[in-house]
Amino acid sequence: MKKKSKVSEYFIQLVLVVLGVFLGILASEWKAAKNLENNQKEVLKNIKLEIESNLQIVTSAQQNRIKFNKSLDSLSPLLSEDILKENLFDRNFNERFPNWRGIGDGEVSNAMFEMAKFSNMLSSMDIDVVSQLSKTYAVQDALNKTRDTFLKKFFDFDSEAKYADALRLMWSIRQELGSYESKLIDEYSKTLKLL
Repeated sequence: MKKKSKVSEYFIQLVLVVLGVFLGILASEWKAAKNLENNQKEVLKNIKLEIESNLQIVTSAQQNRIKFNKSLDSLSPLLSEDILKENLFDRNFNERFPNWRGIGDGEVSNAMFEMAKFSNMLSSMDIDVVSQLSKTYAVQDALNKTRDTFLKKFFDFDSEAKYADALRLMWSIRQELGSYESKLIDEYSKTLKLL
């Protein structure tokens, strides 16, 4: 009988140890899940702040572009073939292109989104949120690349460049960057609603 009670005692101790280990693992998993959830909330909060900041930059660039587009439209009827054949830098640039404020206020940031990608945070987030973020940042990347291409073309003008060449570039900037800006503002709005 004594032997049977010792075996029962060992069995109960074993069950308590296994139960303790199980509860410890469960608590650890719960804490890890809670930390992941908190980290995801923090990442999404930072991405939201980044998108809000980018939205202000793109909206400001778009407003400047609208002013410039009006100036460009008003210039077009006044341009003769002789003026178009002039060297670009024979006259003051501001006179040639009134209301020109450049190609934008710089590249819009993607640091928070990239951090989320490389820390593997996106893989555990809601698929609709990740999909919208990916779409938004893809349009943003296209805007940045297009902007860089135009900047390079703009700085490639030399003393032989003609006014007509610069006007063609300005029209391309107007169409392509304006289109990307509008699309990106729409994507930012959709993303902010989702976040």
